[in-house]
Amino acid sequence: MAKKPKQPVARKPNAEAVKEDSLAVEIGRIAKLFALYVLKDTKDEGVKVCRLDAVGFSVPEIAALLEKTEPNVRVQISQGKTKKGK
Repeated sequence: MAKKPKQPVARKPNAEAVKEDSLAVEIGRIAKLFALYVLKDTKDEGVKVCRLDAVGFSVPEIAALLEKTEPNVRVQISQGKTKKGK
């Protein structure tokens, strides 16, 4: 008689995993607040992108925060670097 493959057992998340998830959410909120603080004095989208890049936000994060596409953010970062070089 052939053995039936075992089905994965659905487990309830333990308290520690839930705590880690809520910690990650809180850290994300703090990061967004920091981003808002960094950008509060400018309206120029290019400057916003360059500032967020300078403080360590990734391209996908910048795109999500500013509601832009990732290619657009990459272009603005590149243009910002060439302006600094001139």
